[in-house]
Amino acid sequence: MTSALMECLPWDSRHFGFRIARARSRRLDIDAYRALEAACLDQGIECLYFLADAADQSTIENLLSGGFDFVDIRLTFAGRVSDFPPISQSDEVSYRIGKEGDLAALLPIAGDSFTQSRFFVDRRFGSAKAARMYQIWLEKSLTTEYADAVVVAEVAGRAVGFVTWHLREPGDANIGLVGVADSARGFGCAGGMLGYAADWLSERGIDDLHVVTQGRNLSAQRLYQRCGMVTRSVELWFHRWFQ
Repeated sequence: MTSALMECLPWDSRHFGFRIARARSRRLDIDAYRALEAACLDQGIECLYFLADAADQSTIENLLSGGFDFVDIRLTFAGRVSDFPPISQSDEVSYRIGKEGDLAALLPIAGDSFTQSRFFVDRRFGSAKAARMYQIWLEKSLTTEYADAVVVAEVAGRAVGFVTWHLREPGDANIGLVGVADSARGFGCAGGMLGYAADWLSERGIDDLHVVTQGRNLSAQRLYQRCGMVTRSVELWFHRWFQ
């Protein structure tokens, strides 16, 4: 289901068990809010996502007064692969391209690594289904359905972390998921995997790289900043429930 005001999200709706849509606009005046609300009620939408420009205070006020819940800050970082620091060599950690056989070791990491996302913060989604969403994302990334490649970090022969990415336009790529097992923190796995990914992309003539993270995820922000990436945009996620 699509309209000029919103787009229904079939996958989200099936996974979480209620009808979900996303607003098409990033800005919202009172008249647009009323039209959007009426369309949701008419089409039986139970949850509406709205991604707002953080600099548009009028839209933010209209969303809050209209019953939307603020759930997340969306930060987009951009950088050049050629500016990434070299991979730190370590006797304890090695890196390689992932394969489907890594799924069993990586699934628990995917389920535990994204608890700062809006799907966990908004408890109405349910933590079990939120965790499973990221596990499915990883699973489909390892089969290259959701990603062009996955790099895996290994400690003592066991996969302990992953980074997924997909190619967008010629010369441009986007990092999807970054996850590291709690037991492997402190080894520099995340930075090493990004460095490995940077080498993989550079060999294919790709230099522009983007990644999205949460405003509350300070460790991810510091990681990307150490790689020379800078903030490209700041947006705010809101949810409106019609139950």
